[in-house]
Amino acid sequence: MLCHVLAAILGLILALSNSANAACECGYSVNKTSDQAHAVYTELMENDFLHTMVENATEVGWRPQEYNMSAEQARGPYGKEFFVSNIETNPLKDPWSWSGESQNGQDAGLELWVRGDHSHGFVSGSEVVSVRNDMTYGSYRIGMKLPRGDSGTCAAFFWYYNNSQEIDMEFLSHQFNGSTGAVNLVLQTPEAVNDGFDASNTSVFKVYPLGFRPDEKFHEYRFDWSPESVAFYIDGELAYVMAENVPTTSSHLFMNHWSNGDPSWSAGPPDSDVAMTVSYVKAYFNSSDPARADAYNSRCSEYNPANVCQIPDQTVPPDPSGPDGNTTAKTYFFSLDEGHAPGQTVYNHTNGDLKGGAMGMLDSVPSFSVFAPFFIALFSWVFTL
Repeated sequence: MLCHVLAAILGLILALSNSANAACECGYSVNKTSDQAHAVYTELMENDFLHTMVENATEVGWRPQEYNMSAEQARGPYGKEFFVSNIETNPLKDPWSWSGESQNGQDAGLELWVRGDHSHGFVSGSEVVSVRNDMTYGSYRIGMKLPRGDSGTCAAFFWYYNNSQEIDMEFLSHQFNGSTGAVNLVLQTPEAVNDGFDASNTSVFKVYPLGFRPDEKFHEYRFDWSPESVAFYIDGELAYVMAENVPTTSSHLFMNHWSNGDPSWSAGPPDSDVAMTVSYVKAYFNSSDPARADAYNSRCSEYNPANVCQIPDQTVPPDPSGPDGNTTAKTYFFSLDEGHAPGQTVYNHTNGDLKGGAMGMLDSVPSFSVFAPFFIALFSWVFTL
């Protein structure tokens, strides 16, 4: 009798484990599926750049760009040139930590450099674009630290289809003053195109003040895009909502860092090399690719809200500095949690994989405390037999 009971207990444990490994089959949501209104996204793309070392960022889903623009094309005193060599991965030396010294010095993460030598009339900058071009409505997040306030550069995180369908979060280093900074929130419009690509006079342009300097610590910047609006967030707090000229198509995600010396925008250029440093990118979105829709329907043949995973909000700056840096910089990745990225692309890391290490395979299994009362009662019953 006892053997049969113990076998049943083992079977239940395995069933619970298998159930956990099937998590997120029906997607990801920014709010609870029990809420009256919630959005479900079928895709994810996550990059943990604190633990990523690659020669070419294309290996982890980002295609480095190389091109140049004359001063006239760049609409500034200097031309712009972008080189693959200006994009570097610089992970932590300790692959099991979330803070500490980096491989090459400076802040750990993906570095997008603007160079200080512009004696030839061009400012050398950097740009990467997501390999995926099927990205539409979703929640897009970046952890990053901006270059010093006197550098005279523009650093941006944005989704782009064309000059009149674009979602921008742009940081101008000359707007970092004292203990504050700002981010320029922009939806590009046909009106802005007709006004010489100047969106500042449109209703979908906002210089949003920050209560901190973005060049002092890492923070999370985010935009949630739906058919009705684009909502911008700073460290998980809603900052601003735009409901006009919302993009309607699919395309790529971008990160870039540049200067053209325009005193009304980037200012500068810098007199020494400066970097925009990215600790992570997390994107949860719907796809315009029919093949991806088929893959989703295959793994979620019958929609079940219980198989939709809620995306955690990042409510504190994900900064690795200070005595609590190893805690604050340790953010959650579904792709590093066993069984929580079914059918998704998961990228390798410098430590081979964080599973079983910094995040742990047990993170994917329901806490024993949830089932403790049941097991206690069951074992009590067994040993009274």
